[in-house]
Amino acid sequence: MDEIDDRILSILTTNGRASFAAIGAEVGLSPHGTAARIRRLERDNVITGYSARIDPAGVGRSLDAFIDIRLLPTTDPEDFERRVAKLTSVRELAFLTGRFDYQLRVACRDAEDLNDTVRAIRQGGAAGTETRIVLRSARFERAPV
Repeated sequence: MDEIDDRILSILTTNGRASFAAIGAEVGLSPHGTAARIRRLERDNVITGYSARIDPAGVGRSLDAFIDIRLLPTTDPEDFERRVAKLTSVRELAFLTGRFDYQLRVACRDAEDLNDTVRAIRQGGAAGTETRIVLRSARFERAPV
């Protein structure tokens, strides 16, 4: 990894569809040299894949929320994770330190869908939940340099 690799990662983080020619022009390499570097970064598992970012509101899921979860002492964390991963509204799961065991980010259709999601989580072994609705958020795409 060098400065050019860092710049390539930064460009791909912002635009995963950028061409080798466009990336090469920005970092001072030929398209072939750029392609070789990107293939090496993929081979070394620095770049682990490419994906499209979907706006949940664009598919009818405009109610964004975080749900903090404390598990019952008898709940198996791996079973809990498998159960919540099947919930359509769940976008992200984080295992935490501190007062709560997990934090979920959910994208729901409406308040009823959020209520159904919280109920399913509680039935899945949660001792308690705390839900916060997101009023505004910003995303900062940066390569981890």
